[in-house]
Amino acid sequence: MAFVPPAPFSWKIYRYAVRTHVQFFSPPSEFPSVDILKLNTLPAPFPGVANISCPTMQIDLLQSEDALWENVDPKARKVIKQASREGVEVRHEEFSEETWNSFLAAYNKLRSRKRNAEPLGLGQIHELVEKGQFVMTTSHDREGAVLSWHTYVRSGGHARLLNTMSDIDPARDSHWNNMVGRAHRLHHWQDMLSFKAQGVAIYDLGGVYRGTEDMEQINIARFKTSFGGVPAETFDASVPLTAKGRTALALRAGLRSIRP
Repeated sequence: MAFVPPAPFSWKIYRYAVRTHVQFFSPPSEFPSVDILKLNTLPAPFPGVANISCPTMQIDLLQSEDALWENVDPKARKVIKQASREGVEVRHEEFSEETWNSFLAAYNKLRSRKRNAEPLGLGQIHELVEKGQFVMTTSHDREGAVLSWHTYVRSGGHARLLNTMSDIDPARDSHWNNMVGRAHRLHHWQDMLSFKAQGVAIYDLGGVYRGTEDMEQINIARFKTSFGGVPAETFDASVPLTAKGRTALALRAGLRSIRP
């Protein structure tokens, strides 16, 4: 039996009490028999409910490989070529308990030095793995050490970045950290080509910051822009389909409003 990472107990209890169907990229052709229909990364707002706007960058993988390469920033192309010469290898990971534990260890290392790192959506990952929509890729140096991790949700013709981590470490020297940075760019490029070969049409870089105050997020946005994507507005919506669903969403909204 294929490995599925455990979901938090609280998530299981909530899902048992409030039946929820989660779907990415497009609404279902007909409403499922659940309490809440949760829609993520829609190309347009879903009518009749509140929608959350989620700006992102998307890359059209239906272009030729040459066109994709030309759209990459020239400095990024240089770095990608250098990482390739350095022997960096990108792998599609066969999902297992071992790879999951390695991923968690890398994430916990990131959290230990980066307090504002977003929490992992463990319940979401559990559900995506069950549905066969979770993809994990890694980049490695010549000795096999993991330099970066990417996870995606893939459904239909879309692949959207969920989590990205690299082994950049302020405690290590600039040679290491520069190599990791180069590997991370090659990692994105190779992921794009791999998804393209699998028939994926849209590579979504998982959201992009459009503010002007958070310099760390501004730099991440520049990094994402360097791959030649175009800005896109996507939308998330939660649709109540039963009285229980409406009550659950109202309670959730009320709890958010009173949080400090």
